[in-house]
Amino acid sequence: MPSLRSLLLAALLWFSLGGGAMAQIREGTYAVLGVNPDGTEYRGGLALQTGPAGSWIATWLVGQEQVMGLGIIQGGVLAVSFAVNGRPGIAVYEVERDGTLRGTWNTGGGIGTEKLTPQ
Repeated sequence: MPSLRSLLLAALLWFSLGGGAMAQIREGTYAVLGVNPDGTEYRGGLALQTGPAGSWIATWLVGQEQVMGLGIIQGGVLAVSFAVNGRPGIAVYEVERDGTLRGTWNTGGGIGTEKLTPQ
């Protein structure tokens, strides 16, 4: 049976090599690949930057439409409120090990999905 010291050393090595490290949500630009509630796909970009008082500012550009939102990060999850054509919306993303964000969004007309890939 392995000793406690051996187990601790193995865990330390695993974490130092990235086995247990979680990616952080980071400021920067992301490529957007999304699916609308009706199943149609869209592509675009997103700029994510830190805002005042611990907030985050998200700016999507999809086609000719620019959408801005205000978000917070809690427990590795990014939640962003936004408005499109006067309709309020919410998007929630989880960060993957490689820094990609995957999430869902809703403006009251069904649930869409998005994958945000760091650029």
